[in-house]
Amino acid sequence: MFAALRKRLAAWARPRHPEALPVVLDRQRIYILPTGFGLFLGLLLGTMLLGGLNYNNNPALLLGFGLASTALLSLHATHLTLSGIGLREARGLPVHAGETLRLELRFDAVRSRPRSGLVLELGDARAVFSLPDVTPAATELLLPTKVRGWLRPGRIKLATTQPLGLARAWSYFWPEPRLLVYP
Repeated sequence: MFAALRKRLAAWARPRHPEALPVVLDRQRIYILPTGFGLFLGLLLGTMLLGGLNYNNNPALLLGFGLASTALLSLHATHLTLSGIGLREARGLPVHAGETLRLELRFDAVRSRPRSGLVLELGDARAVFSLPDVTPAATELLLPTKVRGWLRPGRIKLATTQPLGLARAWSYFWPEPRLLVYP
């Protein structure tokens, strides 16, 4: 049930077709939802604020609103972690069927701010990397190959939960290049 729902929701996400590189993430391509810890913290803050209002306790209200504003700023910072990241190049050397293909991806950032804890996912392949500044960074995804011919990698998911882990922001890249798998 959840797999079918997840598949239908993923069909709505951008991009819907392969795209030419370079691609830069803007605010229209980034999705953000709270994590389990973020939902728990929201419930805890709601209870704290309700108790502060019920008992007319100003220090409890001050603490609750201060923590709530910190949580909202964390959502904004999580979104800004992905905003402005660009995929410049996606390439891989030809391999034989059954071998692991190394898909090398080169990223850079438009604005100068550190971006840590970035996670790339493509099927079962996963890589964690950071963009320390505006300097480009490269990372590799190891893809298993089973059949020969042209391999189209499909949509690559870039996600993060930085800085506080209250929300998860993600976006998709769908590079156009095809990769060759020999028989």
